[in-house]
Amino acid sequence: MKGKLIIIDGIDGSGTTTQTKLLYEFLKENKLKVFLTKEPYDQEIIKILAKNKNELIDLFLFLADRVKHFELIKKYLEKNYIVISDRGFPSTLAYQFYASNLKNEIKEDLAIFLNHLAMNHIYPDLIIILDIEAKLAIKRLKIKNKKSEIRKFEKKAYLEKVREGFLYFSRKLKWKIIDSSKPIEVVHQEIIKEILKII
Repeated sequence: MKGKLIIIDGIDGSGTTTQTKLLYEFLKENKLKVFLTKEPYDQEIIKILAKNKNELIDLFLFLADRVKHFELIKKYLEKNYIVISDRGFPSTLAYQFYASNLKNEIKEDLAIFLNHLAMNHIYPDLIIILDIEAKLAIKRLKIKNKKSEIRKFEKKAYLEKVREGFLYFSRKLKWKIIDSSKPIEVVHQEIIKEILKII
């Protein structure tokens, strides 16, 4: 497989959308072939997710969305593009597994395997987790008056648990953690340092 796949992830309000866009512009300015995308990817699935209240259904909807998303990602990787995804399977492990009741019902290795299966076993070249305290993340969301397409995930106690999940899997799977409570430009430069190690 040619190309490079980079996922930038973190809790709501951590800055993933801002930082993926800045990275995209940086790589474009340097004349590199780059494609920017995000998860969840499919609008019809997003509509169902917004209304659904069942954790197991959430998990499988995100996995189904990822199958469709990676069909697109694979095409760009084969054309030697650098693909940047705003969120990805780390979110599913943190939100739908670690911070949910499913953690007590599904084995961790199975949750990881299902995500790899949904990605057609295409593993990212770099995963960056933007780490921030839940209370600061929510404050940012309120200041920006930013409402996500799936608002049920924007609750402080829940986001604290999700953050624990991101940090847990970052240690276990060796994802890069960057403190996103810092100014936007500082975070951007730290991301660039990591990107330059793989391209």
